[in-house]
Amino acid sequence: MSIEFLSELETKIDVLIKSLAQSREEVVTISTEFEKAKDRITELELENMELKSESESIRSDVDVKQDKINSAAQRIQDLISKLDTVQ
Repeated sequence: MSIEFLSELETKIDVLIKSLAQSREEVVTISTEFEKAKDRITELELENMELKSESESIRSDVDVKQDKINSAAQRIQDLISKLDTVQ
């Protein structure tokens, strides 16, 4: 083997080693970003569940209040009918 060939081979190996090191750094960076994204997803899912619960509670309150309004409206209609018959 010639010295030139060994020198070229050494250069190629150095390039491959640097490329491998860079790839490993990218894997670490991407893994970190992935973990952050997973944490954010978990936070958003929890917030979504809380908002759904709050929304259901509000809907329930609205239904109860609507029933009270309907009941009051019916009583008013009944009173108006009684007044009409008295007059």
